[in-house]
Amino acid sequence: MASQTFAPHATFDGEIREALTIESARGFRLGATLHRPLDASKNQQPSSHILMLPGWSGPRTGPAELLVLLAAELARAGHTVLRLDLRGRGDATGRFEDGDLDGMIEDAAAGLSYLHSRGDGAVTVAGICSGANVALGLASLRPEAVGTAVALSVLPFQPSRGTDLERARRWKNWKLFLGKLLRPRNWLRLLRGEVNVGRVKQGLTGSEKPGGGERNLKDSARDIEKALESWKGRALFVWGAKDEEAAKARAHFEALHARGVAGTAVFEDVPGANHNFYGQGWRAQLSAKVCGFLAQA
Repeated sequence: MASQTFAPHATFDGEIREALTIESARGFRLGATLHRPLDASKNQQPSSHILMLPGWSGPRTGPAELLVLLAAELARAGHTVLRLDLRGRGDATGRFEDGDLDGMIEDAAAGLSYLHSRGDGAVTVAGICSGANVALGLASLRPEAVGTAVALSVLPFQPSRGTDLERARRWKNWKLFLGKLLRPRNWLRLLRGEVNVGRVKQGLTGSEKPGGGERNLKDSARDIEKALESWKGRALFVWGAKDEEAAKARAHFEALHARGVAGTAVFEDVPGANHNFYGQGWRAQLSAKVCGFLAQA
């Protein structure tokens, strides 16, 4: 078989993608993909540089390639987008357990610095689920550098999560689990030992609140929600309307905005959509909402 050389750049429909490695704090090296408009003259959008962050356990592609789709749409619209792996995930160095909320915010800060090195002005930081918590955490830490935040399916930060939200999370996980039980291929994966039974059990019965003496990796050493009151940028919050946690999460962030978080904030949902916007129609609606919001000055 003839050998192949893979270039770090590849041209797609209306965009150019580049594979990168970015140095973060404490020696972590982060895999990243940069999306740029194929037509450089189109890169005139407000908030034209965007940092995009995945959820807690996933790589920079996002759930079922959601972040790839969004980055491609945004690049074709004239934005430059950096999708970033966080430590211990995807192409980043480190172990999975090296990733905690504050460390992920450090990684996001490295991505922010990279985008600042490419151009002037404030950067948009976007994320899904825990990646949205990281995005808001970065805005609270670097309020002068983050002009806009896009939070998809974001949940309250750990200190603000009550019993009702925990119950909604477990019910959602049970419905997902029961749906997977109906698929024969998942039984084969279980028999082959390819299913992390402990993680499944934790999702169905456990709490994200740690027990006595345990450290909660999803919590911060800072009061991020309080610190966010000094951030006066623009924010877009979007949830899937059928996500069981969405209504309580939306009410929480609307209350934070009333307390002074974000100078302006838009709260949206995608009718019928679930937490990860798996349907193609839902993703098209989500993409239109995000692109439309970022096109505004």
